[in-house]
Amino acid sequence: MHVALFGFVTGLHLALLQFGFLFMLVMNVSSTYVTYAMIVLSWMGGTLLGLRWQRLDGRAALAIGVVSYYAVYGLATAAPLADYTLPLAALGVATSGLWAGRFFVVMHPYFARVDRLFFHENNGFMLGIIVVFVGFTMLGRPFLLAGPLITAAGLLIHLATIRARHGVAARAASIP
Repeated sequence: MHVALFGFVTGLHLALLQFGFLFMLVMNVSSTYVTYAMIVLSWMGGTLLGLRWQRLDGRAALAIGVVSYYAVYGLATAAPLADYTLPLAALGVATSGLWAGRFFVVMHPYFARVDRLFFHENNGFMLGIIVVFVGFTMLGRPFLLAGPLITAAGLLIHLATIRARHGVAARAASIP
């Protein structure tokens, strides 16, 4: 149950990041299909890199992704129409997507089957989509600023708990 909850919250966190990027860039930079396509392609690129980057620590991937989210937020609000904003945002989105790939590598040893891991993560993601739309509708920009930070903090604490509970197995699976 402990790792299932972690998978669920990870899905929630990933939805907050992805749709947070979408709302921030649509509001500040461009509301064209190019922006949406850039987010999807950059996220997938980051996810693939996260799957393959063996030396990438789970905590680092999570923390770097959140820092990148806030850097893109700052860039999008400070220089919304600059020529460099969208390409730099693409790098930021890809960086945030690292955890999406690394998560499956790090957590796979704790699930008997990959489909269970994906099931919990996907359920969190689906709830996250609803949470983002309701949160952004009710709270606006403050929600975009607070949501990913709250879920990332919870996940970092949860990672420490998983390591404490599973000890050697956690180190072997690259859980920080």
